[in-house]
Amino acid sequence: MRKVFVAALAVAIAVAGFAVVSQAGPGDAGTSWELNLKPNKVKKAASIDAVIFPSKVDDNGTADTSDDLWTPASKNTIVLPKGSKVDTSAMARCKLTASEIGAGQQCPNKTRAGGGSATVVVGGTPEGSGGQRRGGDELNATIDAFNTKSALMLIVQPCGTGTGPGTSNDCAPAGDPQVIQGKWSKVTTKPKLSVPTPNSLLQIGVVVKRFALLTDKKKTNDLVRTPKECGGKWKSQDQAKYVDGTSQTIKDSQKCKKP
Repeated sequence: MRKVFVAALAVAIAVAGFAVVSQAGPGDAGTSWELNLKPNKVKKAASIDAVIFPSKVDDNGTADTSDDLWTPASKNTIVLPKGSKVDTSAMARCKLTASEIGAGQQCPNKTRAGGGSATVVVGGTPEGSGGQRRGGDELNATIDAFNTKSALMLIVQPCGTGTGPGTSNDCAPAGDPQVIQGKWSKVTTKPKLSVPTPNSLLQIGVVVKRFALLTDKKKTNDLVRTPKECGGKWKSQDQAKYVDGTSQTIKDSQKCKKP
């Protein structure tokens, strides 16, 4: 196994953005985006069930992952279906800052909006000067999401090799948890969650392979509300920018139902 930069793992995972469950909308080079609002009925309080594969990968046509070339995202902006709404006042808000949490303080459990998991690739070899990485090893992490006034605060705990989500072993914490915030905008018309990747993370070379999040409707109340109308499908997208200067928009849709 290559040497892993565990301390940077959690940060990497959090910036991946949001993720969801339906049939994924495919993007270029192994990227994809899925979003389901549950329930899929109009004018309902809903949970977000999301899965994203945010980083491009060129496998060189082989099953050998040691030569995979990864191009990480520098920013992911998730766009929820038009007409949906986000109201952070619908549930308790965590008033702590990211630095306060990083120093050991904890958000109240009543402000927890949901949780999830992530897979990252670490220890890859730098390729050129644009932030790409070749090869590397996979690690897992757990995610806790907390509601704040204008953001979704993601607290990511890296797990030791062979532990955590996707394995039969509980997460063995490896390093301190890290905190990243996705900023909400256009919350009453077409909500967006913008999650930039910190330069410090890109410099260390932690690549987010997969990121998944599920919010808890029973606790979040009307934090997320489905659109008032249904034309058969609701559409969402991931507007992704990458370290090599390229960009793409990955689109997904889910079936919706009228009352």
